[in-house]
Amino acid sequence: MVTLQDIADKVGVSRTTVSNVLHGNTKRVSKQTMDKISKILEQEGYVPNMGSLIMTKNSSRIIGLTLGSSTFHHMHALQTPFISEFLSKLQLEAESHGYYVMIISGKEVSSVVDIASRWNIDGLILFAFSEEKYRLLTQKLNKSMVLIDYYPSKGFFHYNVGIDDYSGGYLIGDYLYNNNHKSALFIAETKKDSDYQRWLGFKDAQEQNGEICTSYRYNILNPHLSDVKSYYQTNLEKFIEARALAFSSDYRAMEAMQNLFQLGVNIPDDISITGFDDSLYCKFARPALTTIKQNVRLKAQLAFSQLLKIINNELITEASIHSPVELVIRNSVKPY
Repeated sequence: MVTLQDIADKVGVSRTTVSNVLHGNTKRVSKQTMDKISKILEQEGYVPNMGSLIMTKNSSRIIGLTLGSSTFHHMHALQTPFISEFLSKLQLEAESHGYYVMIISGKEVSSVVDIASRWNIDGLILFAFSEEKYRLLTQKLNKSMVLIDYYPSKGFFHYNVGIDDYSGGYLIGDYLYNNNHKSALFIAETKKDSDYQRWLGFKDAQEQNGEICTSYRYNILNPHLSDVKSYYQTNLEKFIEARALAFSSDYRAMEAMQNLFQLGVNIPDDISITGFDDSLYCKFARPALTTIKQNVRLKAQLAFSQLLKIINNELITEASIHSPVELVIRNSVKPY
């Protein structure tokens, strides 16, 4: 491997001069010398030592995509369509600005602190972080951070990039209501954050004309449930009576379609089903899934842009960004 001294010998300058050009310290280097060194660096394919760059520039040009959980929906986080699509766009955005993306497990706050400090990471984008973990992280680590889909308690300042969850829930609730599904059930994995906002929108839409949508229609499906088929078998009569199920995620909606089909249920003739997110597989489901579309690639772009502004101490006019959503109608809902 070519060394700095090899390049210095070819140009006829000192090793220090080559190092200064490499690290951007060029005030005392002529343009002619800079051009010669840069050309040889390119020709030789010289790869600088990252540790040296970090120490010289006090910036690693690395951002961390930190995952608060290693699994989502019984699969590794990076296998899920949402996170893989987000990551692919984030990487493109980072590379276009001269940054690298490092994936960090956020299960333990101490581990995040250790890795971010050792690598001198410039900033973090945080997925699935509880308020407790985020507060602890900010106490232990002085880094630029942007949260994804975060709903903290009031009065706690943070930077966040999310979507209009309430409007998404309202669009689904309204669509089902207008198809005469006025007893539809809402099925989610939690009673907080994005799921809760989607439920509130769904509830308000279903309460048109003064009807009441009680908490009985807000059903929680344990995200760690191993025997999903038994869950649907146990609740089959209830679901058929409701005639429509609105899920807070596409994954759970398509999982329900599969399990209900195995129980002899025809979708949408017996039960109509909707999802949320519009993941890659919605159009390939049978029947194709009616859902709420969020622009995951835009979310990644906004998250990186927001983080870059924080890193560069630029003016931020909006600390919490919520991008719009839209209803995508396919074949999984039948008018009642």
